[in-house]
Amino acid sequence: MPRSTASVSLMLALLAVAATGSIALKGAMRSAPEQVLADQALRKIAARLAQQGFAVRIERHPVQNDVVLADRGACRISARDASAGAAFATAFTQQAASVGAVRYLYRQERFAAPPETRVMLFRLVPRTLDRLGLHLARPLPVAIATSSACPAGDFALDDISVRP
Repeated sequence: MPRSTASVSLMLALLAVAATGSIALKGAMRSAPEQVLADQALRKIAARLAQQGFAVRIERHPVQNDVVLADRGACRISARDASAGAAFATAFTQQAASVGAVRYLYRQERFAAPPETRVMLFRLVPRTLDRLGLHLARPLPVAIATSSACPAGDFALDDISVRP
């Protein structure tokens, strides 16, 4: 049985609304200048570790986020902005293998894998508000590896946030 013109028109209208919503959502997710936020994240991670007596240096990566490497005695830490999520999780794990196992910190919680869904949900509102000129801080996921000589804990990296 052929579909009526009205039902085809309704389906096309729904498709147009869904496509428009998808484009708006993607635009909202990219609204803040990402390099500015990545640099801000790097500085915050380095500062938090330096405040705890770590000698800190930055390892630059042209494709991935840069890494903060920190040493205090035998304790070694590798930490970076994990906003890229699972896209670079394997590379993070390989690069930090000489330090220790990678875990992810986000909003004062620990995760074994990047918390991508949570990050997306908690960033949706701030990035949408960016379009209106209202810039809210957004929590930052941090990938961290610590050597076995480090004391237990998250080294105050579990509540890093950035603001455009």
